[in-house]
Amino acid sequence: MGSSTPVANADNTTVFKHLIQFNPSSQLPIKLSGNHNFTTWKAQIAMLLHGHDLYGHLDGSTPSPPTTVTINNRETPNPEYKDWFRQDTLIQNALMASVDATIASTVAFAANSKSAWDQLHTSFANKSQTRIFSLRHHLSRVTKDTKSIAEYLREIRSLSDELATGSLVANEELVVKILSGLGPEF
Repeated sequence: MGSSTPVANADNTTVFKHLIQFNPSSQLPIKLSGNHNFTTWKAQIAMLLHGHDLYGHLDGSTPSPPTTVTINNRETPNPEYKDWFRQDTLIQNALMASVDATIASTVAFAANSKSAWDQLHTSFANKSQTRIFSLRHHLSRVTKDTKSIAEYLREIRSLSDELATGSLVANEELVVKILSGLGPEF
């Protein structure tokens, strides 16, 4: 999954930088295809990158180091930048592989993985008042009907999760919704 690359430090010692490579088809099975699955897709990406301690590339807490350093009054390429850039490119590639082909250009032409992440977030985490109203309306109309209890609860959970990113849904509100949608047989 990873590769070790020898890196010479400023003091001419050698360390091995471990790059994390990804297999998007197995590690990122959910492809982003629009607003409807952004929340789940985002959680999948966050879990994978937090698990490898790489989420800082997306949230900006692991910024790009300088491209060059001065050693013995000479400007030289910074090996830390090279490693950061390589890892960031692998993350950006994983993002690109985990989105629908119609969305891929958003990631492909971004300057780095944070920029790609921010553009995707801006495009698909749209929680305008209209979208929130639409989700709340859909939630209010969900009933069990012929669905199994598990399917019914899954649908409510999915809608409430999507709402949670832009508008709070109280637990009491969900309990009332679940019970009112069950029907007289319950």
